[in-house]
Amino acid sequence: MKLTRVREGETELLTPDPSAFLVRGKFEPSLAPVFYNPRMEFSRDIAVLALRLYSGMRDKPLEVCDPLAGSGARGVRYAKEVSNLALAVVSDLNEDAIPLIRENAKINGVEAKVVVHCKDANLLLNEHAEPGQRFDYVDVDPFGTPSLFVDSAIRATKNGGIIALTATDTAPLCGIYPRACVRKYGGLPLRGEFCHEVGLRLVIGDAVTEALKHDFGTKVLLSYSVDHYFRAYLQIFLGAKKGDESASKMGYILHCPSCGWRSQAALGAPLPCSCPGCDGPLKRGGPLWLGELGDRDFLSALLSSDRSGMGTEKRIGKFLPLLLGELGLPPTYFLIDEICSRMRRDVPPLSMVLERLMELGHSAAPTHFHPKAVKTDAPLHVLTRVVEGLRSGQGKE
Repeated sequence: MKLTRVREGETELLTPDPSAFLVRGKFEPSLAPVFYNPRMEFSRDIAVLALRLYSGMRDKPLEVCDPLAGSGARGVRYAKEVSNLALAVVSDLNEDAIPLIRENAKINGVEAKVVVHCKDANLLLNEHAEPGQRFDYVDVDPFGTPSLFVDSAIRATKNGGIIALTATDTAPLCGIYPRACVRKYGGLPLRGEFCHEVGLRLVIGDAVTEALKHDFGTKVLLSYSVDHYFRAYLQIFLGAKKGDESASKMGYILHCPSCGWRSQAALGAPLPCSCPGCDGPLKRGGPLWLGELGDRDFLSALLSSDRSGMGTEKRIGKFLPLLLGELGLPPTYFLIDEICSRMRRDVPPLSMVLERLMELGHSAAPTHFHPKAVKTDAPLHVLTRVVEGLRSGQGKE
């Protein structure tokens, strides 16, 4: 296997040479004998920042697990770049990955902190399910769905610990293959303008449901949808009351594809079948997570953290304020282009739509889910009037 050396943050990594695994001139990570995706550097940079922040909240040095390691990029970076870390258990079922992980730990001088296994991820996590054997942080970063590993990850995580999940199977989660989504995540997706938020909420909802089975409540510290994947950082707390509180934030998103109306309904609440706006049939997504997609204190501290030396520093600096701005706003977002398409009108600048909504006393913010969308507590008919007024030059009425 031909290798090349790359740098992420403070870490030097040996990875498969991308030039040997090209499809139409682009590197295809799944073709390499050991998995490494350079496009996930943004995700790994945020993960390092999040783990540094979390380590400062703990009294003892962290013990972490990366059970689907590939080249070991995540686990080795944690050992190298998170100072308050005692142990990183790094594993992959691919035998070819093991010597590469060990070599990456060695060249970064962290081989004493990195324990390498060649095991099935669920088997490894199950071996750490007993008290005293559990991890502070488990990072489930598979090729595809994380749902196969969530139960084992929960049982291998300490009370107050964090489970980080990546889902790259965006097609089922965004409604292209709804049956596959039901099989993997236990919920119906919604195909349409805000499908990425529904997909993220389905991933979180699946994990929350699994945690409830073990009497764990879940706090979402950070979650997002970018590029080709969904990512969520979930802190779990033991206790039936905490579980009940999390369960109360599960439910459904209702959507009318004819006029764009949408709403939410908690588990057990009556579910209307027709749209109150146009009397058209409603689509339903869920059950899924209806709570916040992040924690304000955690996100604020993350934004203030030192990102110097990270390859995606500028992108993170622009990205985190968007996540903060979305907090406190209802689920789903409105794509201004879609509203204008229904009205057959020109599209006004997003900044003007936001300004007018706030002048009318509504909360509104741009969203990381789509560059031309707005999150707001204003109902659809108000947003429609705002867009129409701006288009007609009457936005200050």
